[in-house]
Amino acid sequence: MTFSSTTNTSFLIIADSYGKCLSPTVSTPHYSITTYSISGLRWFNPYDDNLNLFALIQTEKFSSLFSTTSNILFLVGINSVRNLPATDVIQQLDQFLHLLFSNYTQLTAGQIIITTCPPCLKISNRYSNISLLQNNIDYYNRLLFSLSSKYKVSVLDLKISFEWLGRDGLHIDYVYREEFPNIILNYINNINMHQQTSSNVSTRSRYSISKRNRKRNLKTRNLQRNSTLIREISDQWSYYHIKNFLRFNHISFDRLLILSQHTLHLYFNNSPLMQRADQALSINIFNDDTFFIG
Repeated sequence: MTFSSTTNTSFLIIADSYGKCLSPTVSTPHYSITTYSISGLRWFNPYDDNLNLFALIQTEKFSSLFSTTSNILFLVGINSVRNLPATDVIQQLDQFLHLLFSNYTQLTAGQIIITTCPPCLKISNRYSNISLLQNNIDYYNRLLFSLSSKYKVSVLDLKISFEWLGRDGLHIDYVYREEFPNIILNYINNINMHQQTSSNVSTRSRYSISKRNRKRNLKTRNLQRNSTLIREISDQWSYYHIKNFLRFNHISFDRLLILSQHTLHLYFNNSPLMQRADQALSINIFNDDTFFIG
């Protein structure tokens, strides 16, 4: 991605409800950001063109938005992936990118950024349990990295843990709403810092970066498989109550899942964290008698 270091670079963020966490406008000496957020937005929605990004980019309003910059970050995906198989969503995204670059030739591939799909605990009619839903999200994210090489777009891996989700299991908890924008801002800031480095320094290709990120994520998942704590859990305990309880007791974890047969899986990034949690959480800590409202 190439920007001129002598001018202020403008970015446009097109987002679903996650964009509500971002300021509508951000201005620094090196770049400016405008965020346009639509709750419920999908890559493709055959039932509502107002929530259909494929249709929206063909309107005069979006044509005007795109004329202000050639640097666009798409924070979209969760509303599609909650309701459709990952392969279908990627096919929609493929068609969307083809249309985007056909209609707006000034948008070169290196100036488009797509975020990964964040985790979600809000089940849908298609995905009736958390495990199925998260598997679909993970698969979408893997396919997204593969698709990015076809169009040479960049992928911003949000790397959000389940702990960041609010009570509805879909949106960012108010506790983390100030932290979430930093993920976006740091990424954009790094782009500018990268541009200011010597042009003689060769940068790694997006393929190598994606390969490194995949290896890093795989390593993290392998570590977590060996650092997982399992506890029985009663029906009263929701994700909201568990997160508040763990936060209250200063127990650090990466993510959690409530699986069938009333079992809670707590994933940690290393064994010492798991061992400390194991000592603090008795076998029956999540039964009805110890229910924590928080």
